[in-house]
Amino acid sequence: MSGSPTTRLRFLGLLFWMAGGVVLTFAWMGMAELAYVDGQMPYLVSGGAAGLALVIVGSTLVLSAAMFDAAERGAQRTAELLEQAADEASEEQERTAQAVEAQEQVETREQPAEADAKSEATAA
Repeated sequence: MSGSPTTRLRFLGLLFWMAGGVVLTFAWMGMAELAYVDGQMPYLVSGGAAGLALVIVGSTLVLSAAMFDAAERGAQRTAELLEQAADEASEEQERTAQAVEAQEQVETREQPAEADAKSEATAA
């Protein structure tokens, strides 16, 4: 049997459900043949309890598969969000570096002009 573990769990759960239904059906058929309660009790206790147990186990397996699927989807979504946040942080860092670089270029252009203005003021 191939496929993901959740698919296998779901399939196994369905098999348990069907087995429980078959056991319950045979227990009911055995009880229906007898008219007295003392003869019906063994069918009720053994067949009913076993069938019910199989149905409960099947339900647990199907619910577990659903929970695993939900957890996997949540983990994938978290990974996508972390990747998106990392991309946005790197873009913001690049923009900040470009802004700092542009500011430094503006400051280096203004410094010689200020020095020339000071030297002309002192010369006059």
